[in-house]
Amino acid sequence: MKKNLILTFSLIVLFIISFSSCGSTKVEAAEAPEETITSPVEEDDDVELVAEADEVHEEYLRSIQNIDSNDTVTVEEFEEDKQAILKIIEELSVIMENGDKTKWLTYIDPASVQYYSDIKTLRKVREKLPNKQIALHGIGDYFKYVFIPSRKRSQVDEIRYISKTNIKAVQIKESGEELIYYYFIKKDGKWYVHIPVLEP
Repeated sequence: MKKNLILTFSLIVLFIISFSSCGSTKVEAAEAPEETITSPVEEDDDVELVAEADEVHEEYLRSIQNIDSNDTVTVEEFEEDKQAILKIIEELSVIMENGDKTKWLTYIDPASVQYYSDIKTLRKVREKLPNKQIALHGIGDYFKYVFIPSRKRSQVDEIRYISKTNIKAVQIKESGEELIYYYFIKKDGKWYVHIPVLEP
């Protein structure tokens, strides 16, 4: 009988101790403050995105600085135009590498094609060439002896708006000088390479 009482008492004490211990642990766990873990990689990504946005904004301001006040170009339009023009230049690089005159003509605006197909214009172009031995009999010769050599090894960095539908594609040298490699004109929603007429 005495043994049973002692055993029962011991079990009750153990139960109370176990219950108190569990309750204490639960309280401590509930009261522990939550930790906020910030990933340094995410912070770096945010900094890079802000820097990239600033760079785009600065380039956008450079691109529209000479545009007529009556024309307005949004940042979104600028980004779309630049992407479209760089894609055309990339395609033209392949065309020039292959010497594909027929394909090249589809990228040139019709007014430029007509002007540089004129034999009188080609004679004027020939007079300006350093090599007077070159003969220009048609626009195909202009493509081969003038258009390709003047754009070989070009690296277009940015675009400059003349108007909403006229753009210069330029390379920026370390000195800050801008070299113009292409003029573009937009017709019926499509960008074409425009070759300026010769100065008198």
